[in-house]
Amino acid sequence: MSEPIQVWRFADAPEAYQKLSTNGGDEDWIAIVPTSMADEYIPWLAYGSFGICSSISHILDDGRKMYIGCHG
Repeated sequence: MSEPIQVWRFADAPEAYQKLSTNGGDEDWIAIVPTSMADEYIPWLAYGSFGICSSISHILDDGRKMYIGCHG
C-alpha cells in the first residue's frame, strides 16, 4: 500500500513546515510527498496547477518532499 500525499491550507499546516517558506506571505498550501514518490513528477503539483502560479520545493530531513504553493 502506498503512502498518501498530505495537503494542508498554508495557515493550517504544521508551523515547522510554514517556517520553510521563503515566499513572504503569499502562500496557499503545503503538500508533503512521501519518500516513495519524492522523485516522481506529480502533475497537479506542477506550475500552473492546483490553484497556484508557482511552487517552492524542499527535501525534508527524512527524505519526503515538501511543496509550498504560492501566488508569486
